[in-house]
Amino acid sequence: MQNEQAVQRRLRHHKLLRKARRGEILMRRVYKICRFLFVLFIFYCTYRLSATNLWYLPADIYSGKSTQLEILGNQIVSKNKILNEIKKIPLEKEPLYKINPRETVELIEKLPPIKSAYIRRYWLPARLVIMIEEVTPAITIAPSEEAPDVVAFAITGELIPREYLPLNIKKPVTKILTYGTKGDDYENWDVEKITTLYNLAKSIEEYSGEEVEYIDIRNKHNAFAKISSTKLKLGELDENLNERIKSIHDILPQIRPILDKVKYVDLSWKDSKYLKME
Repeated sequence: MQNEQAVQRRLRHHKLLRKARRGEILMRRVYKICRFLFVLFIFYCTYRLSATNLWYLPADIYSGKSTQLEILGNQIVSKNKILNEIKKIPLEKEPLYKINPRETVELIEKLPPIKSAYIRRYWLPARLVIMIEEVTPAITIAPSEEAPDVVAFAITGELIPREYLPLNIKKPVTKILTYGTKGDDYENWDVEKITTLYNLAKSIEEYSGEEVEYIDIRNKHNAFAKISSTKLKLGELDENLNERIKSIHDILPQIRPILDKVKYVDLSWKDSKYLKME
């Protein structure tokens, strides 16, 4: 009797083992089928993704109206000017990831006010972001107070041609009045002269507390500067000029009540200061 019960237990045990093995075999087959279907799905998605039009830039991207082109950082150079330059390179009918923007960057960087450019590509949908770094304007040049600026100079010496004027920037730039004649052609100015005039304007603003509207060097032996409240006679632009300018800090508060009657403050002498009355 006990032997018969033991045989029955062994039979039930082997039956359970067989069921467990069949279940394990079934799960392995289901796993393999799911893995195969998942690989097929990945290949299908990859194919559909590579064939989609979202990789391609639209034909009107350089029209100025496309939302798939953005230009950032440009103030001096207009968006249309940049678009006109990059239109010189035909738009390739290739997916965005195959297009090399280096040639376009080099073309943009040839524009005088642009120091550097960088093109960032975004996928799905394909779009471009052009990031511009422009030179920092230091001074502008004009022949008279009323005349429009003819050129501008960057602090690093680059000449900004008339086609980019007037400067569309937030920070005001000092105007320099000069005829550019008598051996002093402004187109041949070096960085040192530009820096000297730029620093001169900043010194006047520092000691006067007012913005410099222009510096008149048409007569190099008798220069003038115009600040918000009055004119300053600077005289010779020599090594003593900065010391003479410092006195305006003490003079301006004393003469404010009569500024409407003052033609200019004479700072051309080192030890003496005069007021020229109207």
